[in-house]
Amino acid sequence: MIARHRRYFACAAALVLAAPLIVGLVAPDGPASVLKEGRRLAPAPGWPATGAEWLNLPAALDAYLKDHFGLRQALIRAHKDLTKPMLGTGSDSVLVGRDGRMFYLGEEAVRQSAGLVLRDQRVADSVDLVAAMNAALAKRGVRFLVASPPNGSTVYQDDLPDWAQNHGGRTEYDLFLEGLAARGVRTVDLRPVMAEARTEGAAYFRHDSHWTALGALAAFNAVVEADGHHDWRLDPATALDPPSPRQGGDLARMLGEPDAVSEDVEELKLPPGEKELLTSDPYGDFVQTSGHPGPTILILGDSFTGAHLEPMLLGHVKRVVWLSYQHCGFDWGAIDRFRPDEVWWMPTERFLVCDPGVRPLGFPG
Repeated sequence: MIARHRRYFACAAALVLAAPLIVGLVAPDGPASVLKEGRRLAPAPGWPATGAEWLNLPAALDAYLKDHFGLRQALIRAHKDLTKPMLGTGSDSVLVGRDGRMFYLGEEAVRQSAGLVLRDQRVADSVDLVAAMNAALAKRGVRFLVASPPNGSTVYQDDLPDWAQNHGGRTEYDLFLEGLAARGVRTVDLRPVMAEARTEGAAYFRHDSHWTALGALAAFNAVVEADGHHDWRLDPATALDPPSPRQGGDLARMLGEPDAVSEDVEELKLPPGEKELLTSDPYGDFVQTSGHPGPTILILGDSFTGAHLEPMLLGHVKRVVWLSYQHCGFDWGAIDRFRPDEVWWMPTERFLVCDPGVRPLGFPG
């Protein structure tokens, strides 16, 4: 016979387990709670009419219930809060992994690299938009190429705790490149490039979310090679200075310890060109000219590409235009304004998916 206190415990546990089902029947979460995750609600399964539909019924029911039980968002937040102690040292924004390497937790970067977040619909929508841009540029005779810098957590998997490592799962980077390839868009997968670069030195900073000059140079060489500009490749031995100390980093600042850490890294020793800022932000959009003939390259990206690529390009092009991609909401009128010969789409992996409903300003497609 079950002891009285155990009966009370069993009843309480049953009520806790039943609460999501009960709330889901009375006041279920709205569709917006799932759409925030970048995918659509699983539809209610119909009555099976064939043997195959009967076999698929359990999976269809499971998918439907996962999207329609009550208290869904509250339980997800509770799970996140309860698992924070498992993240090791750091903060809500920074994970400190093995040997003190820091990883950015914002924008779902670590979970994205691990394949723990897969916003299928938002990836598909982003593929559609980038493919439409490719088609619009092709009509103008402008070449287009996609090369996304990977997250640091994608490149340095072995420095992450086991829960954050990718154990063979598909990622949004996989879905994005596969979708673009199916639409005939030229792409460069920079993940193996960075994996190779880290065997030669520091491809990413230890205390900063960005790649180093060495990592950027490896990416540049891969992009120009894929783009047919074989003679634009640069030799690290002549393009980089010897390693020197670098203190702090954006992740160290997030932890409130910008002066507590340092590392030896190589910096570019290529001469800068004449830069014209296009906004009042010193780190915003700009044009850089070389003073000699050549094509115009327009790069749409973020902080990964806003510092390193233009000096690498200036020895081979007339002009480099760098614009923030604005989460896919950049001004399409820049194409008419600058008339580039090539456009490189280079948002970082954690920014692969466009913000919901965002399209380039004035985009005709």
